[in-house]
Amino acid sequence: MPVENAEEEALARIPDLRVAQKKFLLHKVEPKNGEVKRSLLSDVEEQEMAPFYASLCKELGWRTDAALDKRLREKNEAKMKELQEKLEDAEKNEGESEIREALQAKAEYLAQIGDREAAVEATKKTMEKTVKLLLLSVPYLVSFLI
Repeated sequence: MPVENAEEEALARIPDLRVAQKKFLLHKVEPKNGEVKRSLLSDVEEQEMAPFYASLCKELGWRTDAALDKRLREKNEAKMKELQEKLEDAEKNEGESEIREALQAKAEYLAQIGDREAAVEATKKTMEKTVKLLLLSVPYLVSFLI
């Protein structure tokens, strides 16, 4: 699907490459551009990107705003707790598809906030569950062919 249609279809941009573009501009092209910096920090706060904010401050040599960092981390912790509860509920009360969906939601959120390592691990778990679902469904599908 063309990128132009993504907004029309209301698909989530995970990760949001506009944020990466602003980081690139500040890092390599216009390090003193205050407008880009304000826009980037606005995106970071809007998307609750605590891990990304920490890496930004380190890479670009910015002083960390402790209040902003605390606010973002608290929002991340609350969301991760919510996602973990949904996963646990799916494991206890739902089927394999719902478990995979809960794992995928967690992986997408980690990617959204810029926690690269955790997002990769969560994506691996999601893929393992996806492969298991495919393997479980093959005998069912084959039964229709016989």
